[in-house]
Formats: sequence, structure tokens, C-alpha cells
Amino acid sequence: MNKKLLELLDGANDKYPHTLEQQFPHVVTKIMELWGLPALNQYFVDLMLHTRAEPRQGFPPKAAKEILDLSLISDQQTQTKKGTLISR
Repeated sequence: MNKKLLELLDGANDKYPHTLEQQFPHVVTKIMELWGLPALNQYFVDLMLHTRAEPRQGFPPKAAKEILDLSLISDQQTQTKKGTLISR
């Protein structure tokens, strides 16, 4: 378990992306690099939508869920920093 990533997730052990970390470590590394930056939103979109010319296999369901969860946590943190609380 990556301590820095866990800190970015505000210690939310239940949202830790174990599948992504094990199967797609390059994705986790990129997410950590972009965390807190506006470019992270586009990265999540690029991961989840078919935006390339060549076909992609896609993520297994559990990894896709972890990406979605990370996106929601990032969005919530961004909104909280802006002073706008969102309910989920």
C-alpha cells in the first residue's frame, strides 16, 4: 500500500485502489502525479472513455470501479477546497 496515495485519499482505506496498484501501476503513478491538478479530470476521462484511434481492451470491472472512486474523491476534494460541499 502506497503511503502517499493513502494520504491523498485522506486515509480512506476502503477506497484504496488495490487492483489498479497491482495490475496497472503506471496508471496509479500518473494519478498520483496529477492529483490536485486540473489535468487529472481529463486523465480520468481518457482512462474511462474510448478516446484513441486504436482499439483498447479496457479495464476489468474492479479496476474501472476504482478509477471511478478515485475520480469522485478527487472531485469532492476539489469542491471542498473551493468551499462548495457536494453530497454523494
